[in-house]
Amino acid sequence: MNKIFRSWTGRAVIAGAAVAALALTGCTTSAGSDTATESRLDKIISSGELHVGSTLKFEPQMFKDADGEPAGYDIDLVQQMADDLGVKLVIDDQEFDALIPGLLADQFDLISVGLVNTPERAKTVNFSSPYVPYNQVLVGAADLPASTTIADLNKEGTTITALTGSTAATLAKQQFPKATILELDQQSALLEVSSGRAAATVVEEYLAGPFIAENTSTVHLLNNGEAFATQYGAYAMQKGDQEWLNWVNNWLAYQDGQGFLDAKYAEWIEPTL
Repeated sequence: MNKIFRSWTGRAVIAGAAVAALALTGCTTSAGSDTATESRLDKIISSGELHVGSTLKFEPQMFKDADGEPAGYDIDLVQQMADDLGVKLVIDDQEFDALIPGLLADQFDLISVGLVNTPERAKTVNFSSPYVPYNQVLVGAADLPASTTIADLNKEGTTITALTGSTAATLAKQQFPKATILELDQQSALLEVSSGRAAATVVEEYLAGPFIAENTSTVHLLNNGEAFATQYGAYAMQKGDQEWLNWVNNWLAYQDGQGFLDAKYAEWIEPTL
């Protein structure tokens, strides 16, 4: 694990848990009411199941293994979470842009897909402390000069791809306002570049490395793959349930202190960087 992630995660997770600990615990209240309602934490324990929304298309973070079973960094974390709760883990595999609507429709207890806590998303869901870092990088066509800059790509007639509804897409729009930003599913966003239909794509580093290794028509752009931006993924939960949010943040703080997050990051994600 790189030292930047190790030190940042430890401080952020513990700080998040400390803030959560200052909030009222116990029963939660419904919006606009003083009436006590059952916390999702109680519901999970009483039902014996932890339902997690995810998108199993982002190897090695969350994907389906050769047997079609959920696997990866995120899956190992939520499996441990379920074990610590004493319940069964149930993964609900959804398209990325369907996850927040699914959470709001009460289809699952939390989203585990490394969502970045943005002001827009925070209007509708609660976010935990962060549990995974992302270096967003730029992957481009191999025939582009090594000296290619943002200014070279920020012009009419240039197409830049990114995952639909992602912070990578937001970053692309901010950095390339003159270019055409095409939002697609993750695999299609990458394939548009390898096929030559797009000049570049903004994507997480852990996805970029394996793709470039398998597609010699693509390369890292901007200082040989140096991070275009660094962001941090968190769990998303329904608003209004402080007890469930507190428990998740406390769980992250505990597992971070045990070295579990570092160990799983080193096992799954570090080899792809």
